[in-house]
Amino acid sequence: MIPDHVMNELRYVEMYAAKKIHSLRVGAHASRLRGSGFDFQDLRPYRPGDDVRAIDWSVTARMNAPYVRETRAECELDVMIALDVSRSMELGTSHASKKEVLAVITASLLFSALSDQVNVGFLAFADRVLDFSPPRRARTDNWVILERLWALAPQPGPTMLKPAVRALAARLKRVTVVFLVSDFMTDEDVFDGGDLSVLSARHDVIAVVPEDPAELSLPAGRGYVRLRDLESGRAKAIGLSQDARAAYGERARQHRESLTRGFYRVPMDYVFVRTDENPVEQLMSLLASRLRA
Repeated sequence: MIPDHVMNELRYVEMYAAKKIHSLRVGAHASRLRGSGFDFQDLRPYRPGDDVRAIDWSVTARMNAPYVRETRAECELDVMIALDVSRSMELGTSHASKKEVLAVITASLLFSALSDQVNVGFLAFADRVLDFSPPRRARTDNWVILERLWALAPQPGPTMLKPAVRALAARLKRVTVVFLVSDFMTDEDVFDGGDLSVLSARHDVIAVVPEDPAELSLPAGRGYVRLRDLESGRAKAIGLSQDARAAYGERARQHRESLTRGFYRVPMDYVFVRTDENPVEQLMSLLASRLRA
């Protein structure tokens, strides 16, 4: 059952934030995906997963490398929310945990989809796909969906995104806006193997990455702090020295930069959402930038 303080936040989203996000058109109109149509949009290098029928052979011959013609998509897009519900999402050292932020983001997208009258579905995963609902016209059972997702209790184990990405690529038959909501705390090389690139070539993929302040810097004070990995259970004591703070912050910076480079390489849009800030406002900033682009 969703806790009362989270429920109050979700009711706020339903009454106010969903209306604001609706004005930014979360649904099909916010997508930058190019698809099948007649209006020429651009040329770009061929990527694995592209339709070979879209190859421009005259340009390919001149450039000595395969190029694809892009046209403006004509179809109405579905929305899919892919949610990381692994143990690491339970981390919360500010006023909200990453799981609570995930619930707020999910509610924002669900209620916006209801207002936009677009099809919406969801996929929940941890080390494997745990739950899946194909895109369908949003209805008033959004609260049932939110309760269903909150109740998911993954077994101990690592976060694995690739099974979820492969499942999305296999199951989504129509052009879809995919919100991939995860902290990307995994031992996998998510950007290796081309799974995300294949998904991005067929759909409009947007990464939403919750971040807790404890992941970015050590707490104030002296002495030691004991940290525990929520997924493996491993614990370690870290001294709160100046060198330790610098090393911890540098590792966090490198992780974020690695993700950013990976998102650019795919390519896909992304937003880092801090748990000590308003997640709806951070999501809205991304959607607003997509409309301006």
